[in-house]
Formats: sequence, structure tokens, C-alpha cells
Amino acid sequence: MATISNIDTNYFSENNIRYVFLDGNLCKNLDQCYDTLQEQLSLPDYFGRNLDASEEVLSDLEWVGEKKIKIIILNEKQLLINDLKKKKAFLDILNESDNERLEVIYLNKSNETMKP
Repeated sequence: MATISNIDTNYFSENNIRYVFLDGNLCKNLDQCYDTLQEQLSLPDYFGRNLDASEEVLSDLEWVGEKKIKIIILNEKQLLINDLKKKKAFLDILNESDNERLEVIYLNKSNETMKP
């Protein structure tokens, strides 16, 4: 089994797929998650930086040129550690998006001791 231990936090594109990385070690509050999504998904200026706006833009993503978008979540236990009350809602928005182009993948979910 291959283990990914160090990933550049900028998105990359390959085979018409955009890979976006949300690392719990870097996204400990919602503002950091919004910054990451805004940078890696090239979110429009009107993005409202709240849960409702997140749901709205993730259901759209027309400005993303790639046919598929894969959001890779690393170190999920640390994700939103400073915003735990909103963590479930944020992850629900990602996991339950009706956008068929979007897929959420969790890495290291069972092995949270690995450091990037």
C-alpha cells in the first residue's frame, strides 16, 4: 500500500481532473478552509465565505475547466479543530454536494499520526 506523506498544497490538474487538497494541519478553522478552497478552485469574487456560499459554489463550479474535481482531505481529525461546531456541516456540504463532477476523498483517515 502506498502512503502519501508530503503533498504540495496547491492544486494540480492531470487527465482533465483537478485535484484540490484540504489538509487538516493547515485548515484548523473555516477561514483557512475558505482560503484554501478559494485559491485551489479559483472561486469567484462573489464567494461569501460562509457555509451557504460554500454549498452554492460547490454545486456550480462552471469556471473550473477540468471535467472532474477531486477534493482530497488529509489529516481529517485536525480539520477544523478550532471550529468543531461547524465541522460536521462543512463536511456534509462537501460529501453531499449534488455536483456530479465533484468527488471527496479522505486520506489518512485511519492513520492520523502521520505528519506531512
